[in-house]
Amino acid sequence: MTDFDIFAREEVTKILLELGIPANLQGFRCLQECSLKVIEDPTLLRKVTKRLYPMVGKVFAIDGGVVERSMRHSTDIGFCKTNFKPLCKIFGMSEEMLNYKPTSSELIALIAEYVRFNAQKQGLEPNKKD
Repeated sequence: MTDFDIFAREEVTKILLELGIPANLQGFRCLQECSLKVIEDPTLLRKVTKRLYPMVGKVFAIDGGVVERSMRHSTDIGFCKTNFKPLCKIFGMSEEMLNYKPTSSELIALIAEYVRFNAQKQGLEPNKKD
């Protein structure tokens, strides 16, 4: 595991916990894995239901539809707990942007881009072996 991989996993986990998504739910692990896969390959966002969710489903031995449903359930719980106000703090968004709950794919894209950006600021590259 590279420094980038460790950094990415820690950042994704920290963000999901700050958003109030319970770590004991299957959706937490699915969101975590989806975010990490999108950090590695942003093109996966083009076909989330056809490529990304089934790919993550294989990791956990579940169907792609179950991945989608478990992530939706987890984000619903996180949204109910925090109204996703930590999004403002973490990503520098205005509270006016919180009029709706982001979809799972929107949340995955936001987390992936944020982590990728912060990794680059620290000089960490996805394929760079340390």
